[in-house]
Amino acid sequence: MAAAEGDLIVSDTTQAPTPEARAAATAELLGALVYGQLRAIDAAARVIAVAPDAATADRAAAVVEYELAAYRTLQADLAARVDEPERMMDAMKPHFDAYFDRAPLDDWFGTSVFFALGLPIAADFATAIAPVLDHDTGQLVVEAIAGREQFESAAVEQLREQLVDEDGVGRARQLSGDLLGRALTSYQEAMGETDALKVLFAGAAAQEGTSAESQVKRLAMEVLTGHRRRTVALGLEDLVED
Repeated sequence: MAAAEGDLIVSDTTQAPTPEARAAATAELLGALVYGQLRAIDAAARVIAVAPDAATADRAAAVVEYELAAYRTLQADLAARVDEPERMMDAMKPHFDAYFDRAPLDDWFGTSVFFALGLPIAADFATAIAPVLDHDTGQLVVEAIAGREQFESAAVEQLREQLVDEDGVGRARQLSGDLLGRALTSYQEAMGETDALKVLFAGAAAQEGTSAESQVKRLAMEVLTGHRRRTVALGLEDLVED
């Protein structure tokens, strides 16, 4: 059985982790990402029913195909590491379900907000975590989760076309804030149950003379910064320089 198959080997996160600890932490992270991809597939499929026309529904089908391919790639990598990949996926299931179950996917406006501002949060996370993974795994994660630029750009333009009055802008602000709040809550709850990110960031922390905890907090700030950049670009938030 692979070392990563058991419970996460908790190490001293003030020092570089052992290879066994890194393997276990990487498997836990991949389990979370793989399950997240399953929910992303479901979210993309739901767009088809609310799309305003067949051409848009067809583009949504292409998103489903992309998310499914990303899931297959990540799941295959996880399955090569552990004997029971579903166990790793189930561990983070409640946190992803809490986020996706309340996503605004019941109408075209809500799905536009979700794909323009909600789902890209995962891409920010993938980009931020990739440097502390081994090169191949980091590249795999970025390509699978942070490779949606074309789809996300289309979603941004679709949302922009709907921000025609104060009511639309106000609703978009509310939905955007709710999405970010739930994403951060799910993130905090997940981190309360696992040391995976602390273990993965421990090496970088040791090199920089910081702590793994501070590195994890910095990751959250990078996600916040990416989200704010998108809301500013859409005119949902003013750019205020510090």
